Amino acid sequence: MQKLPILGILIIFLSCQTENIQPDKFITDYNKNIETYFLAEILSIEHRETNKQWEEYKLKTCKEYQPIVAKALTDFGNLAENKIAIETAKLNDTLISFGYGNDVMMGILLEQPKFNFSKKPSDFKFSQTHLKGEQKKRLEQIISNYLQSLYAFYQAENIDDFFTRYADFYKGAINEVESHIPKGFTDAMEAYYGESREKYIALVSPMMIWPIEDNEGRGIGATVVKEDKKIVYEIMSPYVQVPVKSTKKDFDQFGFDYQPRATTLTVHEFGHSFVNSEVESYQEQIESSSYLFTEKLKKEMESKGIQSWNVYVIESLVRLGEIRVAEIQNDKERANYLRNYHTNQEHFIFLPQLEEKIIEFENSRDKYPMWKDFLPELLNVFEKNNTEFVNKKMLEKTKV
Repeated sequence: MQKLPILGILIIFLSCQTENIQPDKFITDYNKNIETYFLAEILSIEHRETNKQWEEYKLKTCKEYQPIVAKALTDFGNLAENKIAIETAKLNDTLISFGYGNDVMMGILLEQPKFNFSKKPSDFKFSQTHLKGEQKKRLEQIISNYLQSLYAFYQAENIDDFFTRYADFYKGAINEVESHIPKGFTDAMEAYYGESREKYIALVSPMMIWPIEDNEGRGIGATVVKEDKKIVYEIMSPYVQVPVKSTKKDFDQFGFDYQPRATTLTVHEFGHSFVNSEVESYQEQIESSSYLFTEKLKKEMESKGIQSWNVYVIESLVRLGEIRVAEIQNDKERANYLRNYHTNQEHFIFLPQLEEKIIEFENSRDKYPMWKDFLPELLNVFEKNNTEFVNKKMLEKTKV
């Protein structure tokens, strides 16, 4: 690929800011509310009605190479008939019936007081949802009731003691992630998108089960608004298989020691906080090019959980941001890795065209102060394509 120019003023801005980077802008941690929820999910699997086979497979594989999952089953596996196991299964089945996955619970749990503060959760209300009227009220009540049950489970079973006993493991996981995240990436993201965030918090989740193949892991993004300031979160499952050992003090690996995935997941999920809300205003324009989501492309996307053209467009734009942030940081190796990985392995085939287009934005920041100002131009890239281009690219992938 021909090298693309990068907006010089951004590099100058970043180099001047190097000495002034706020050390607490990016934080790595774990969250007891989130981990307790994923523990409850593990206990709930035998009671699931939807996706039960997939959930059983996840647990069967992950307990072999996720030590915290194995330890949790040892300590709490006898609670499979506990009230929280039944209620968690019902919650997940209900969320699916309303068009949601368990990812919606992340922001909800992060908005609540930490369970170890002994302060009961407050009633939940959607700030934004596709649901209306009675449907909205019903799901809000279901979630509110569930939060109370999860908090009661945490207190009754003394879950905090588990986190205390395995504090070293969680600290090890945090250290692994922190050792791989590029310094100053939040400044690069804010320079690229033209917006700022109060904090960027990466949460390791050794309790989240997701099958690990080729160091793939699951990342979930969430945004919490407090006093009109946005705090963006990324919750990441392990992506390195770790042998499960009999004692808790002999681990020298923690499931997150793989630089390409740590960097990609972190920058990727934070990128969603800049992209998703802006795309919502252009649904009609996006739908006009949905014919590009051919059966061949759709089939390639199934394994990534991308089932609609709207989501494919969002994911393409977020991945474009990953590449350009790497360029802003003058990390050519990372940028080239991302180009190859996202375009040739993950089949986001419009990325070369999108990257060529985004240079116009980067060289015209007076005209386009914010990324969202240029979004209609990026969407035009899709509209100028046709199904012949898509099918040709899919055929090329088949021959490789």
